[in-house]
Parts: sequence; structure tokens; C-alpha cells
Amino acid sequence: MLSQTGIYAIRAMSYIASQQEDEKPLLSRTIAEEMQIPVNFLSKILNRLAQAGLIRSIRGRNGGFVMTRPKSEICVREVVDLFMQLGDHKDCLLGLKKCDGSCGLHHRWSNITEQFDMMLDETTIDKVK
Repeated sequence: MLSQTGIYAIRAMSYIASQQEDEKPLLSRTIAEEMQIPVNFLSKILNRLAQAGLIRSIRGRNGGFVMTRPKSEICVREVVDLFMQLGDHKDCLLGLKKCDGSCGLHHRWSNITEQFDMMLDETTIDKVK
């Protein structure tokens, strides 16, 4: 249900959050190595996260990336929404343009998407390991 970019973004944010105890900026190279994310791809993700204000970039010799808010205040949805159109997963599972909800899959799929939405809204970055 999540795109590869969305998954990488969550992994990058959770790593930055887990390393912020000493508030030392993290190099993108370190994040890429630890989270097994291609460096060039991660660079684009980090730039988007910084544009959204979830992290900030510090330039210079001791530069890198740091969180802008406490990790317990950033929900996973904030991260994923930057990289995906999450409403798409609520469409008809069979791909029908008009779905009247009468098929046997409709209600089961609705329950799954509601649970998925709750998980994104209620899970904060500090809970992702």
C-alpha cells in the first residue's frame, strides 16, 4: 500500500529521530548507509522533508539533517502524504469506476483501508523502529 519512496521516507525519518538524542546533525551518507537507501534517491527525499518543515538542513563542516519537532509529534501520515496520493487505496479493489458497494470484497476492503488510515494517523515517528 505504500510506495517505495514513502517507505524510504519513513525509514529515513525514523533513523533521524532515533539518533537525535544528542542533537548532532546526521549526514545524508550516514542515513543512506544505515537505512540501505540509494544516496541520490535519499537526497531528493530529504530535500522534500526539509521543504515540508519536518527536518532542517544545517550547512557547513558539522552540518547534516535534524528534526524540527519532537519525534513524538510527527505522525507517519505527515511523512507519507508528501510522497503519495493515499486516497487512491480507497478506490474499488476491483478497479471499477462506479462501485456501489454490493460486492463481497467492498466491505472487507473498506475495513482494511480504515485500519490503514488509523495506523498512519496514530503512529508517530518515535514508534517506528
